[in-house]
Amino acid sequence: MHTKARDEIFESIKAMFNINIVAYAQIELGYLNVKWKLETDQGKLFVKKYSKTRYPEKLMKGLEISLSHQAHLHANGIPSPKLFSYAGNYVLSTPSGARFVLMSFCAGNMIKPGSANEHQMHSLGNITGSMHELLNANPASGLQMHWHIWTKESLQASWTSRWSEAHSLQSEATMAALDIQKKIIQETDISIFSQCEPGWCHWDLFVDNILFAPESVAAILDFDRVHYVYPEFDISRAILSCALDGNELRIELVSAFVAGYRAHRSLSVEKLIRSIQLTWWKEAGWLEVDKAQDYAPLRRFRQENIWVGSNWGRLSEIFSGI
Repeated sequence: MHTKARDEIFESIKAMFNINIVAYAQIELGYLNVKWKLETDQGKLFVKKYSKTRYPEKLMKGLEISLSHQAHLHANGIPSPKLFSYAGNYVLSTPSGARFVLMSFCAGNMIKPGSANEHQMHSLGNITGSMHELLNANPASGLQMHWHIWTKESLQASWTSRWSEAHSLQSEATMAALDIQKKIIQETDISIFSQCEPGWCHWDLFVDNILFAPESVAAILDFDRVHYVYPEFDISRAILSCALDGNELRIELVSAFVAGYRAHRSLSVEKLIRSIQLTWWKEAGWLEVDKAQDYAPLRRFRQENIWVGSNWGRLSEIFSGI
């Protein structure tokens, strides 16, 4: 299916960088984009072909900016792939218009959600804090936010649609979770999010985009979604992904992450709780009946959303003392 595009990309890599590919293997992770690990005469490399469905032409300028942030972070010590640029661009194109990106291949291991250890979490917190400091060292002005807080009305409308579906399918578990969600939507004063500080962040920091060594982070991956939004998302997204084991949030892992983060930036318990609530609010619309075609991360995000909703009134108690 991807043979023609693959061959053209490999030929373009040879033409642009004089790199000879001696072996390759397709990587099956990710959504719509196609990825390969390359063995070359310049070492192991990684190439990703962008889906035009997921990344149409109108997103190319933003993608180039996101990748420029990746290059900046790599140059300043954040463990991450080194990008190849050609004619001043990180987003590369074949003669037929297939878009791709080429970068170094990073060694490391993926972990299952909720299975990080304390050393790994301290390292992740430290790198996340350093990343936020580097990305926001020169405060921007006049930038448009990539995402805005959902209004209660829009979230309620979404809830009504999702409830109707769950009721029609008699999904008792989904309806129970949506009952909790409705109460939170009704009772939450969204002015609590007015204190969130805008800034650049990774915006997709969960286990699929992190490689680990036994006691540290080996590399942060996939900077395609770096955006000017709320850095607090990276805090809660990483914590929920790496420290929520089943129905138990492992507080010792949260404490390790926070300690690492605080080496670079302040992080109060109040901000930590707001971060968790912010991610819940953003992802509330994903809580619906599971579909056969849903990819695994989306199912996991739903589980995390359900846990936060179930513990909404206990967050201060859960995180006290961190």
